[in-house]
Amino acid sequence: MFSAKAAALFILPFLSIVLTTPAFSNSSEQNQCALCHTNPDLIDELTADAISFGEDKPDISELQMGNGYGVKQAPFDLYEKMLVDEAFLSTPHGQIPCQLCHLGNPESSDPDTAHNGMVADPSLNNSEETCGQCHGELTITAVNSLHMNPAPLYKTLEKRCSKEQADQLKNTILEENCLICHQGSCGSCHVSRPNVSGGGLRSGHLFQKKPDFVFQCLPCHTQPTGTDFIGKNGKGDVHYRKYKMTCSSCHSGQEFHASAEGADSRYHFNQLPKCIDCHSTVLEGPVPEHVLHKDTVSCSVCHAAAYQNCNSCHLGTDEEGLAYSQSSPPTKDFKIGLNPEKEGPRYVLMRKIGVHRNTFSDTIGGMKRFSALPTYKKATPHTIQRRTWQTADCNHCHGNKELFLTQDSVSFDTVVANRHVLLKNEQVPDKVQPRRSFILSPIYPDSDMRVSAEWLKKHQKDKNLIILDTRTKAQYEQGHIPGAYHLCFCLFRSGADTTPPYMMQPPEQLAKIFGGKRLGLSPEKRIVLYDDGHSGRGIAFLALQMIGHQKISFLDGNMGAWNENGYQLSKGKAPVARVKKYPTQAQDLLVNNQEIIKSMGSGQAIIIDVRNAAQHNGDMYRDDIAKKGGALPDSINFPLHTLMDSNGKLYPKERLSWLLSTVGMIPSPTKEIYATCNTNMLAAELYMVLTYLGYDNVKVHDGSWAEWSAEFE
Repeated sequence: MFSAKAAALFILPFLSIVLTTPAFSNSSEQNQCALCHTNPDLIDELTADAISFGEDKPDISELQMGNGYGVKQAPFDLYEKMLVDEAFLSTPHGQIPCQLCHLGNPESSDPDTAHNGMVADPSLNNSEETCGQCHGELTITAVNSLHMNPAPLYKTLEKRCSKEQADQLKNTILEENCLICHQGSCGSCHVSRPNVSGGGLRSGHLFQKKPDFVFQCLPCHTQPTGTDFIGKNGKGDVHYRKYKMTCSSCHSGQEFHASAEGADSRYHFNQLPKCIDCHSTVLEGPVPEHVLHKDTVSCSVCHAAAYQNCNSCHLGTDEEGLAYSQSSPPTKDFKIGLNPEKEGPRYVLMRKIGVHRNTFSDTIGGMKRFSALPTYKKATPHTIQRRTWQTADCNHCHGNKELFLTQDSVSFDTVVANRHVLLKNEQVPDKVQPRRSFILSPIYPDSDMRVSAEWLKKHQKDKNLIILDTRTKAQYEQGHIPGAYHLCFCLFRSGADTTPPYMMQPPEQLAKIFGGKRLGLSPEKRIVLYDDGHSGRGIAFLALQMIGHQKISFLDGNMGAWNENGYQLSKGKAPVARVKKYPTQAQDLLVNNQEIIKSMGSGQAIIIDVRNAAQHNGDMYRDDIAKKGGALPDSINFPLHTLMDSNGKLYPKERLSWLLSTVGMIPSPTKEIYATCNTNMLAAELYMVLTYLGYDNVKVHDGSWAEWSAEFE
């Protein structure tokens, strides 16, 4: 059996032959690897057994919560991950015999024998001797790049730990856990997908010059960068949302392949892109704030929206020696601190690192030099906007102590670690005379509609109050607010088998559901809706409005707000109510495709797409409801989570008004707002928020993208 190094040495001389001879012209000239992997029926048959009987999977600790690996698997069938496109055989890479890179036994048709000793990713830890045979000028530096070399990670831990602790971590947790994301290869960018997203070939083994934004960049950079960039937690980065720029638009191949040897972080090497690379004239005017702040404030302080922050993670091994990761859900935050670098602006954005004293407690105990480095580091959020809440008014930063990283804002045991980045209270800039006013939509919030957890706790036993949990039955029975009734939001819509799926039930049917024994609703009752933050309450709110119910409220922050206050949950089945016939007063709150088409170009409506920017741009789509991605013509992208903080609570009404004004969402007697999404769930949530703010010119696109894409394929 060849070793990886020995096999690689055959590549260069072999290339001089294969690149001057014709491609494999027929199946008889192909080795068994190519014969099998270009046969879709055979690969489908072989992988069907793996699906039926279960793929071989690495052991997973029972302590593994999964939050540390929150990456959605790529929507490919298993066989597609292994199927080689016949066109590959005509490419330069395809004329290199498979075994010279992958090893294994190319003469055997038995999968077990053929794959014995096979190397799935030859360029991992061996790029100079594989890819470097032809691309030596790139691999000679790329081997020490930030994508391929985990040295900066090791350096950081060596500073926090003793030498013995650092050595122990390298041989256990780092290799088994951290390096899943912190070490890439040539192949994971140019031909395959990262293991964290399911692995396998990206496109039939065809090599691509640029990494694929969706299936190669995002899986490793999901949190915090990716989800911020595409608008899963807010509006999305303007570079992507408006100009459809992706990672490679700013991060060039020169940067990807550049050596980071000796660098402590990505900020310590010359190829790092800077805002002024493109915006070279902004520091000279005409915006006075650019000139005023150019030496003291980083661009992102003013032009970044709130971004995701890791809270903490715990990495260890269980009693059986299996590695596991437990991490707290990330939060949306915005903190301004002192620049830890000697050069550059004084004030920069800071990101919390998900490390604490007990991060590796199961392996090495507490880190002996934990406070040697800050637990906050310089941030370059991918939530850039031209207009942000900070730029709307100078005093949204000046005098606003909550935005600044002060001693009061960090835990006591991290004060010493962060001493070089913390501001003293007197260093927080004072309020200034505003230079401009900002536009607000005229809103009239219904104070009874938005209730806090404290209010609900106080009034939960009121005679005319009904608390309604709109999650699934299993979720309800596992833990719910005491006294809450249960109606799954799924009851208010048709099923997945209808065309289009998930359409709202007619008002008459909705009235029967609300008046039935599960709730027994009557007009005089005030109903408070909540869910787990996945917008089921929006569907319930829309359904209640459709039958004409007047007294509707929603719990701001959902169950998270209840738990945050330390209030108890109940378990078990839902209570039963007396059946009542609800006196329906049907309201016309839905629109279909034809009504939307009729409004287009008339100036009578504004279409708001509340999905994330990647779905709006067509780079991602829900393959369970549509065959393609995209958005309604002339629709404006405004991701729902733009309106909420990290805890799922709506922003204060003044900020909500400003955010809505930025896309022209204003109450109007002449122009309607049509909310659309994938089905109708997120659109219904936006409808709920706008109704709370006093809008009466909003309707929901019932079928949304599922309906539109089905009719206009």
